[in-house]
Amino acid sequence: MSKKNNKDQPVEVHLQIDGLDVAAAPRRHSAELDRLLERKGANSFVFIPLAPFRGKKRHKKPKASTLARNKEKLPEGTWFDGELRRTKDGETVPGVLGFDIRRRDARAIAAKVGVKQFVWGAHGAPVEEHFSKIFTDDDAYSWSSARRRALDGLQDIYVTVADIRQLPRAVEESQTTMERFRQLVYLVIGVTMVAGLLLMALAETEGWLTTLIRIAFYPPVMPAVLVGVYLRALMKKAESQSRDFTAAEAADNWTLVAPHLLALWALCYVAVLFLTWMQTVPSADLPLLGRTSGVSTSFIICVWMLLPIAQSRGMDALFSSAIESGITALASIFTIRISLYVTNLITDALWGVLASLVPFDIPEALQRIINAIINVGAEVFFLAVLLGYAWSRTRQQFMRL
Repeated sequence: MSKKNNKDQPVEVHLQIDGLDVAAAPRRHSAELDRLLERKGANSFVFIPLAPFRGKKRHKKPKASTLARNKEKLPEGTWFDGELRRTKDGETVPGVLGFDIRRRDARAIAAKVGVKQFVWGAHGAPVEEHFSKIFTDDDAYSWSSARRRALDGLQDIYVTVADIRQLPRAVEESQTTMERFRQLVYLVIGVTMVAGLLLMALAETEGWLTTLIRIAFYPPVMPAVLVGVYLRALMKKAESQSRDFTAAEAADNWTLVAPHLLALWALCYVAVLFLTWMQTVPSADLPLLGRTSGVSTSFIICVWMLLPIAQSRGMDALFSSAIESGITALASIFTIRISLYVTNLITDALWGVLASLVPFDIPEALQRIINAIINVGAEVFFLAVLLGYAWSRTRQQFMRL
């Protein structure tokens, strides 16, 4: 598949300030920018283009009126004119450079201006290219990208499990304490037990109150909300830091964040198990695909639901990311069901071939045991792959705020 996205093509920033010619390219360190930051007494810079690249229409320069309107959308402050150049074909678009603006704020500014990308950098570190929409970074919707994310996520989970002994340090580094983390564990398990008992008591009753309670305590919802709010509080505290992490610093910080996140996932899974054992988990009999799995389905939904809650900084972001996560969760569940359906077809075909080859009847009990082992193994495998993808997306959200 050929890549046609503008973001797949390298870009460079060019501008002139106080007689100093400055050029910078993502993933490279710029000595000129370091000197510029020193002159301005700043720690970081951001360059935001005022118009998108036009590709084949690049001979049509952006209208002056359009650029003026986009400049009016910039927040108050000192901005310096420059240009963003695409090195592959030499197309340029005008832009502005500002100092000491957080990446999350720059992302909001870029989205308001109507461009997809911006360039950010800190003193002594390589320049970084970012995009205004986190969920569409790095060609996330291509099959090769999804497969790479899943495998990378699984490897990262494996490393995190091996380093789970760092959990106390990880919790402390995430601007909370082990005491508060234990309080979260007690709260989630306690509310889970109460919810399960309440649902058991209302199992035979009907009415609007019963319906609302069942929705509020549906297995994925309750732990996802509690853990999502907890993560949101941690991320809100991180917003008060004096500066952003560079990409290298964020990578080092992830080794401390990951054990914390893995423990929270485990907590969600335990909560789902409790609610599954204490009530009849809503499920569905799908045509051809059979009955949905309560634990796997609930856990997948739980994992994807807590991300919008933790990530959102407003109702618009909450709804947009919730829709994204909901679609991903449904696709994940559908993928597992399709995979199990195909696995059953192959297994039945193999049993038919084997029955024609052996001179005796294969006991049905043995067939059921082997089929159960195969189905459990297949479901665990595909669930692990999907969780690897979710882990990779979670890492991206924490690392590229």
